[in-house]
Amino acid sequence: MAIHKNSAAHKVREYRKLNPQATAETVAKDLGIKPSIVHSTKHRDKKFGTPKRKYTKRAKTFVLNPQQVMAMQKVPEGKWTPVAVVSSNTPFDPALPITMEEPKADMVNHPPHYKVGGIEVIDFIKAKLTPEEFRGYLKGNVLKYTSRAGHKDDAGQDIGKLVWYATKLQEAQTT
Repeated sequence: MAIHKNSAAHKVREYRKLNPQATAETVAKDLGIKPSIVHSTKHRDKKFGTPKRKYTKRAKTFVLNPQQVMAMQKVPEGKWTPVAVVSSNTPFDPALPITMEEPKADMVNHPPHYKVGGIEVIDFIKAKLTPEEFRGYLKGNVLKYTSRAGHKDDAGQDIGKLVWYATKLQEAQTT
């Protein structure tokens, strides 16, 4: 049986490590779970001992809300506020800036609305057309973005797409 860090029993055990004198009702209230879970975890640990297995690796982690973190740490209210809990499968790169802003979508190279369904539309089109038809499709888009640059919405974005399709066409000519 694997033990997961985001289980209610694990939260109860971690809370009790920090606050051994806390009552089951206090633990349940601070963690937002039923008191019966706290009681059953305490009983199971008393009868069988605390599980000794290592936690399984998971990409996702349990995220506590700020009130739960404050309750677990017993930090006086208003002294600090957690900003974020982050989980990733990639190593942390301290050179990258940490911001609270959402990264802007790349509307030229990989627009998010072209990835609905798990595959980019350009890859789907390439798979369904012959190489000659695909080159014709790319040429048509080069012409489209050349003719409309500066006449609709963002000219810079149209020119970016023109370059993107021209690059794809150049790649398709060599393969």
